[in-house]
Amino acid sequence: MKTLLKNCQTLNGLKNILIIDDKIGYIGNELASYDKIIDIGGLWVIPGIIDPHVHVRDLQQSEKEDWNSCSNAAINGGISTIFDMPNTIPATTNLANLNLKRKVAGKTLINKLFYLGATNQNANEIEEMLSENPHDIAGIKIFLAGTSSNDVLEKNKIEEIFEIAKKYDKVVAVHTELQSCLDKWRDKISEKTIQNHNILRNRECAINGTKLVLDMAQEIGNKLYICHVSTLEEIELIADAKTKNTNIFCEVTPHHLFLDETILAKCGNFGKINPPLRTRADNIALMKAIENGTIDTIGTDHAPHTLAEKKQIYAKAPSGFPGLETVLPLLLNAVNNGKISIEKIVELTSFNVAKIFNLPNRGKIEAGYFADLTIIDIAEKWEIDSLKFHSKAKYSPFDGMDVCGKVKLIFVNGKKIYCRERR
Repeated sequence: MKTLLKNCQTLNGLKNILIIDDKIGYIGNELASYDKIIDIGGLWVIPGIIDPHVHVRDLQQSEKEDWNSCSNAAINGGISTIFDMPNTIPATTNLANLNLKRKVAGKTLINKLFYLGATNQNANEIEEMLSENPHDIAGIKIFLAGTSSNDVLEKNKIEEIFEIAKKYDKVVAVHTELQSCLDKWRDKISEKTIQNHNILRNRECAINGTKLVLDMAQEIGNKLYICHVSTLEEIELIADAKTKNTNIFCEVTPHHLFLDETILAKCGNFGKINPPLRTRADNIALMKAIENGTIDTIGTDHAPHTLAEKKQIYAKAPSGFPGLETVLPLLLNAVNNGKISIEKIVELTSFNVAKIFNLPNRGKIEAGYFADLTIIDIAEKWEIDSLKFHSKAKYSPFDGMDVCGKVKLIFVNGKKIYCRERR
């Protein structure tokens, strides 16, 4: 099947894009032969977004999110590929659980990869899973602080995982908040409220954890990916490490770019996230780190919970909120406000992710690449309304925000999928 997309605004100007089955066959100004033609009408066409940080939930947490609702949310957000995090119930820490997750994910419309979760006991199982060189394993995830379904790794176990990752050329993604540091601040601060979340999960916990794993990666030489960087100090550490080690990468989330702790007085636990929303100064530092290339990728850290859970008191309400359907609109809004370029968005959300995680023939609009394409109207103004989310999690700290830029259509492996607004 040959589908010609006519009048596509691309990074290289107005072009026609020919899709042959699941691949891009031609890009240029000529009208190549086709079976079907779609006039894009001058809208922007960018590579499908690759989100390297998604908590799909499902399995024993399907009330929060499942693969169907998550994939629909991704499509509505212009996302063609997601990386699923391992701290599910059961966790992705062995082959049986990985295969269970593969089965449940089934034939969802989007591309999907899975992180393996590292524990203090499963190094051999991780090596066994990696030895088969499966195409759908994104890398290994390590948590330096506990969640409901993961181990906090001991230092020697982290080193062991780093060595395994180096052997198989896989990325190790790390949540760097140190549990011992979090415990110290929890005991130190008596008033445990959402307004104090940034103090209770103090910035020093993420900073010290980041320094720890940067030093270890410098010694071992594995690919290290720092998740959801949130502070100026982490950026400084990472920038320095990158001058000595080309295998260091880092990610920022839209909420750490565009929100700060002051919004918590308004949105309460709907803005509770780990690591916490920080300060306006941190927002500015993170945007500068995007401009100078210190930050490599943008990940949503899509982390849905039920509305009932989030409405509990601070101590009981889980951290996390949905992000798949807001990431691209927020970035396009930043384009319209002169804070970032579309070229940089493509670099952060597609090209760099594909390069870092070795995804062949994805992340670019180029002949021979998979036809993962996102069509956007950069001028459409609208208001974020979480009640219209396709995710099961219908709340957001961005609720009510006016944005300019909207996803209209997406192709995944050459298949056209419309983004339909819920009413």
